[in-house]
Amino acid sequence: MGAVAAMRAVAKYNISPTSLILECPFGTLTETTKARFIQMGFPSFPMSSLLVFWGGMQQKFNGFKHNPIKYADNIYVPTLLLYGQKDLKVSEKETESIFANLKGLKSKTYCPEAGHENYLLRYEKEWKAAVTEFLDSRR
Repeated sequence: MGAVAAMRAVAKYNISPTSLILECPFGTLTETTKARFIQMGFPSFPMSSLLVFWGGMQQKFNGFKHNPIKYADNIYVPTLLLYGQKDLKVSEKETESIFANLKGLKSKTYCPEAGHENYLLRYEKEWKAAVTEFLDSRR
């Protein structure tokens, strides 16, 4: 959720950080909610849509419009995107869509055996190398 919160802030409020490092942002609230239902072994239809609708009503926003893929269209700062290729909560298709829509300089690092987890713990060497290279390129 932190990566998506940062993306939304940059896209909606014209916040201009010098760069972004995003770990496994989901593509849409609808897709990530469906993925959670499937991961738990429950049918995603119709409950995931009802949850997105009701959660949005409770929090006074349209959950169907919470779309980080579209937020990426308004991100012009250099961005490093990190993704675990065994992530059951976020698909590679969602990640590729976000990456394709980023407008600024961008790079990505995929951790082939990682799921939806802290990459620094499991892929410390690769994570540090990717982040160091990205930050060094920003100097």
